Amino acid sequence: IAVYETALRLGSDAGLCYFGLSACRKFTAEDHPLIARMNAALEQRNMPDRSRSLLHFALGKVFDDLREYETAMGHFDAANRLAHTKRAFDSARFTALVDSIIAASRDFTNTAPVASASELPVLIVGMPRSGTTLVEQILASHPQVAAGGELEFWSRRFDRDSPGQVQPSAVPDYLALLRRYSPDALRVTDKMPFNFLFLGQAHALFPKGRIVHCRRSPLDTALSIYFTHFSGSHDFAYRREDIVHYYRGYLRLMEHWRTVLPPDRFIEIDYEALVADQEAVSRRLVAFCGLDWDEAVLDFHGTDRPIMTASAWQARQPVYRSSTERWRNYEPWLGELRQLLPENLGHSRS
Repeated sequence: IAVYETALRLGSDAGLCYFGLSACRKFTAEDHPLIARMNAALEQRNMPDRSRSLLHFALGKVFDDLREYETAMGHFDAANRLAHTKRAFDSARFTALVDSIIAASRDFTNTAPVASASELPVLIVGMPRSGTTLVEQILASHPQVAAGGELEFWSRRFDRDSPGQVQPSAVPDYLALLRRYSPDALRVTDKMPFNFLFLGQAHALFPKGRIVHCRRSPLDTALSIYFTHFSGSHDFAYRREDIVHYYRGYLRLMEHWRTVLPPDRFIEIDYEALVADQEAVSRRLVAFCGLDWDEAVLDFHGTDRPIMTASAWQARQPVYRSSTERWRNYEPWLGELRQLLPENLGHSRS
């Protein structure tokens, strides 16, 4: 907080500084002078679009803290409109990608000739904002688990034209990458959410590896995506209709993986269940990873390791339930996101 306030006094990028400041703390009515300064910064005519978008994201978060939800949504809409001009989502291309992945990965009865017997990898996947950072933080609190964070290994090795093809060199390369995070851990996590696209290749090469699928209420997930500025190329994240299209493709692909992956290598963790009974779900996670229980897992928020995702602040806190059913605060302004209501999805969790 002190660093951002100093940067503002020195005339640094107002959008970037206020965005960083907003992520560091909760805001109350007593912050009126600071909020007035943020609103005044929006009047700068020469502010670049990226900075203005960040400032709107910051003000959206501020008014969400203040429970002024209509004002908050107005700022999130403005932030996303500015961000979307730089990143357009190709919905047809994404649908075709999901189709090709499903077609190329219908049978895992025979493992790849170069498959590894290693149990080191634990892939934590799901939609962004579904609890992947929290799950990794819990597992990383176990003394025999190291956290790799969001690794881009599988996305860089994936061939869109041949989604069923495996690369033999991926086995030693991936193991070497995981070992950078610990030379002796029994498990190393890779919590890149978008690895849900590459589970066919990952399982073919590491059939004894484990996959943790994090699930959360579709509307809570979708709104959290819409309210978040991502540093990566989340091109679907800036329009309600694009989020819905992407989410439907994700559901379709996860239903496929649920059918073809062996149940002893694939587990699904619901965010709502985790925050309702942290210990029970944590014990289930640890047992799934083939490890003995350790009480340190319950103190995950004190684990001393860097967290380089949008969930960094949340993962430093004890489990809390305020993010559950958050979408109800924004019900009048859901728009196309209403398609993710349970009655409209026609999809139930298995």
